[in-house]
Amino acid sequence: MRRPTLRPALLGLAAFAALACVPAVLPGFMVFQASIALTYAIAILGLNLLMGFNGQVSLAQGVFFAIGGYVVAILMVDYAVPVWLALAAAVAGNAILGALVGIPALRLQGLQLAILTLVLAALVPPLVMRFDKITKGTSGISIDKPEPPAWLPLDQDSFVYFLCLAGAGLCVLVMSQLIHGETGRMLRAVRDNPVIAESFGVHVARTRIATFATSAAFGGFAGGLFALVNAFVSPDSFQLFKSFEFLAGAIIGGITSMTGAFIGAVIVVFLPEWSSHISLAMAGLIYGGTLVVMMLVAREGVAGLIGKTLSRAGAASLSMASQTKPHPKPETRTMVLAEKE
Repeated sequence: MRRPTLRPALLGLAAFAALACVPAVLPGFMVFQASIALTYAIAILGLNLLMGFNGQVSLAQGVFFAIGGYVVAILMVDYAVPVWLALAAAVAGNAILGALVGIPALRLQGLQLAILTLVLAALVPPLVMRFDKITKGTSGISIDKPEPPAWLPLDQDSFVYFLCLAGAGLCVLVMSQLIHGETGRMLRAVRDNPVIAESFGVHVARTRIATFATSAAFGGFAGGLFALVNAFVSPDSFQLFKSFEFLAGAIIGGITSMTGAFIGAVIVVFLPEWSSHISLAMAGLIYGGTLVVMMLVAREGVAGLIGKTLSRAGAASLSMASQTKPHPKPETRTMVLAEKE
């Protein structure tokens, strides 16, 4: 009974152990990109929780990502708040904002909700420019990366990478607790049929608002870590396209898979650079075309495609094993039946 639960946990620990070796085997710029990918993975995890497990469409994850980045930058630079408290403030503030956005979202579903959240995402750059006394406008805010402890022999970039890795691990644990057990069943019930879920005693409105708040908290946490990795925030860092990047990463990786969030983040972060290496002039076309092809080929996400491939391979190996297993001869079967009689 423990094997189905223990095996994913062991695979997850092995994956994080491999990720912990990244600063030792990759050059500095790729460590920086890997840190960015981890922040994207956290934001996509929150989006997966909202879309894949609660059935609500959102294009506002970039909004919470931006707010988290600016909250951390402003608190650390203007008020000398420690990085831990700044990140906690980003999480708490975005959770409250997510709950407020989730209230009008109760009456909207599908395309209407997508348009509402898209409008919110489009408002972020103008609002950042409007409150330039706080956000510094186009000049942006430069942040000093946190220094590693004296007993830890790491440079700043590696230390920030491990902060992102620890944050991603924490979010995976939280997500795992939410999507399994009683909470996971409530989320799926609300997603599949809210009327039936309500009849079984599930508070649909409360569940949706709480899910929206949790998803926004993930986005704010990711944005705060992104500000630390980038050491700079500006309106250019949080354009409207950021929300579409998160949505593309969620769909490509698999909206009902935690592993898919990391796969989608890696694709969204590294694919543009790989495209530019192929052809600088056609980088955008290669990037967009690759995303479209991946969506067509892996309709349940790359994680779903990998899972199906592994299950088919396992079924094929079992079938081959059963075919190669020697069967008793007819004479032997007759003798056994005669002995039993």
